[in-house]
Amino acid sequence: MARPVVSKRSVRDQLRLTLLAGVAVAVSLLSPAVAGSAEGRSFTPRHHRIFHGVSDTTNNKDFHRFRKRVGAHPAVLQDFYHWDTPLTSGALQRWHQTRTRGVLSLSTAPGGGAEMISPRQIARGRGDDYILRLNQTIAESKQVVYIRLFPEMNGYWNPYCAFFADGTKKDRSHSLNSFRRAWRRVVVIIRGGKRRAINRKLRQWHMPRILRASSNQSTVYQRERVGRRLPHPKVAFMWSPQTIGSPYVPGNQPGAYWPGQRYVDWVGADIYSAYATPGVWAAFKRFYRKWRRMPFVVGEYSPWDNDHGGHFTRTLFTFALRHRRVRMLIYYRSVNPGTPYDIDAWPRAKRVLRRMLNRHRFAPYASGLRHRRGHR
Repeated sequence: MARPVVSKRSVRDQLRLTLLAGVAVAVSLLSPAVAGSAEGRSFTPRHHRIFHGVSDTTNNKDFHRFRKRVGAHPAVLQDFYHWDTPLTSGALQRWHQTRTRGVLSLSTAPGGGAEMISPRQIARGRGDDYILRLNQTIAESKQVVYIRLFPEMNGYWNPYCAFFADGTKKDRSHSLNSFRRAWRRVVVIIRGGKRRAINRKLRQWHMPRILRASSNQSTVYQRERVGRRLPHPKVAFMWSPQTIGSPYVPGNQPGAYWPGQRYVDWVGADIYSAYATPGVWAAFKRFYRKWRRMPFVVGEYSPWDNDHGGHFTRTLFTFALRHRRVRMLIYYRSVNPGTPYDIDAWPRAKRVLRRMLNRHRFAPYASGLRHRRGHR
């Protein structure tokens, strides 16, 4: 049965979800277990609790409708943005109004659209203006923001993946090395600190200093406006590859995209009911075990397509409750309302959610947000 076109991300969703059905096989993950992030803060919920969230449609009424359906306030709200989209275009305001912490899922292309910037261009400083804007606007907002940077990077439908669908490698601009360097540049600049210390790190990695790319069009004024110290926004970076590389070829497994433990605060993965075969569950659990000391996020999940009895939703939440490093789950209901992903399309899964989310382990609000006045 053909999958309906339901959202701005439908092209990417069709490719990703269809491919998952064909790769439900046992895999060997290439990256070693690592300690938690040595820099930055993860902003995990207190007292071993778990945040639950939902994807944003940009309409607060949809958020409140979801809240009523599941009988619990989502602690986080995830927005899907592409490169050069300012947070001041609405996300920061909606996170404030809904009393949620924001999750910024950041790609380098609009859903189904052309790539705006390559990993190599980011590593060489071509995207510094946007990175600096994120640093400044998040700091000025004083909000905690989780940045789900370049999600599902080992899925060929994403422009920053190092491989084409047929398993051949892309060009140097999209190599694994370019990806890792781009990730580090984004993280180091957004986290902020002394400009001299940031530039020293960039030079160590053979990358240009901030706004010093040879092909950058920055004026002298633009370069000089970067002060001696960048602000320290409240940010945490989420690394969330596919647990099974798509295509499934050497070099496209999750660990190949690992940028280093100093530049990651959370590790995570996505899982959908439609393709949650035993093989996919096995890969999901192995992936969880590989990064033993880092908080874990389920960046996207949905009962879509076959969770008529609520079994998938119950299994996922039971896993989360039994595995203490799972600290966040985000329901993907598309970026538009009224799609087949909507919780109302899955009444038994909705009943499971209502029961689970009202357990003490799930925190309906992040610290300091419960009593903030919201606006509908």
